Amino acid sequence: MTQQYIVGEFSSLLGDLQRTPGGQLAAIRELRSEVECSPLQMLPRLARRAMNLADVVCWAALEQGDVGGFRDCAKAAVALGEFMTSARLLPE
Repeated sequence: MTQQYIVGEFSSLLGDLQRTPGGQLAAIRELRSEVECSPLQMLPRLARRAMNLADVVCWAALEQGDVGGFRDCAKAAVALGEFMTSARLLPE
């Protein structure tokens, strides 16, 4: 995978997470900006932050009783995790 593809896909998947409920919009925007501006060697650290943030967003939707929002969040989190693993940004 090229660096541009990895950064672009990472940012796009964060955008999918951004569309889910959970009240972490500012944190997701900030992380997307960091991903788009950081060197490739920083991406594994940002990937861990992204997965932690996805967890927070999913739990927030669940705590609000938003089953549909939780489902959407979980779907976005799974896609993000699968991409991170395939791009070797997270340990398997």
